[in-house]
Amino acid sequence: MMTKKRILSIDGGGIKGVVPAVVLFHLEKHLKRLSNNPNSRIHDYFDLFAGASTGAIIIAGLLTPDSHNQPKYTTKEIIDLYIENGHIIFNASLLQEIKSVSGLVNVKYDPEGLESVFNKYFGKTQLKDLLKPTLIPVYELSRGKNYFFRQQKAQTSLRHNYYVRDLLRSATSAITYFPPSQISTVDHKEHRCFIDGGVFANNPSLSAYAEFRYHNPELHAKDTMMLSLGTGRQSTHLDCEITASWGAAEWLYQGGFMTSNAISSVSDYQLNAVYDSASNYLRLDTSFDDSHSSSMDNTKKEYLDYLISLGESIANERKTDIENFAQKLIENSN
Repeated sequence: MMTKKRILSIDGGGIKGVVPAVVLFHLEKHLKRLSNNPNSRIHDYFDLFAGASTGAIIIAGLLTPDSHNQPKYTTKEIIDLYIENGHIIFNASLLQEIKSVSGLVNVKYDPEGLESVFNKYFGKTQLKDLLKPTLIPVYELSRGKNYFFRQQKAQTSLRHNYYVRDLLRSATSAITYFPPSQISTVDHKEHRCFIDGGVFANNPSLSAYAEFRYHNPELHAKDTMMLSLGTGRQSTHLDCEITASWGAAEWLYQGGFMTSNAISSVSDYQLNAVYDSASNYLRLDTSFDDSHSSSMDNTKKEYLDYLISLGESIANERKTDIENFAQKLIENSN
């Protein structure tokens, strides 16, 4: 019997990447136990990895090779990347805070901290070196169109090969938070300007399915299985009478939550219809409670602890679903 192609997709969400990273930590524990292989790693059980914005950081962490061509970082170390470096990534000087008016008239953060973290973790690793096929969305400003960083393309074409540190800088250039990213290919022949692909694919799962079909036109949804991980939703239940008098400032704040939720939910709706099988498609996400406001850049310990607890809650409340999916991943291993 032909094994199913397995897809992992991770949403964008800034520091909220802690949530799916914790879920993956638990998934990997299930895979090790169910396969009776203590050396099992996430990258062993998926054939295509898609990640938007912060999801791209997690994907890169899972697939960056060490000197033995095995994953350099554990899922625990990916969680630690956020916990230990969040304050470096989202570090606004008083001058930048004043100059930007908290991101209203200029970008909120200098990219120096972000770039230093990516350089520390990914150094000279190139897209072509990643251990499995990838799909990382960005938006190309200079040409006004969507673009995807693909490991498969990078392995066969120099004009598609970038340093991972640079493509992550592009994939995480969230508007108002960081300036656009101007990067070049490894051979310096292609120069492009990108922003965060979350503007069109904050949940990249549907794009990942399209990528699978592009490379495997003879196969269909029944021939695949997908795990899609969210980074937490903020409630956007709004009163019509109150919003009737809102201007740009109010809508700017709420609009980000609404857009992110809408993009993610429509992709989930469409993929539920495409797969029509709970055993082949699993979406794991959660909602923020009323006492916590969703934030892409809050790196205070209390908030980070809350994000960890959200990931733990998903792992506990959906334990049976995750275990069943893990068993299917193992059964469909080559």
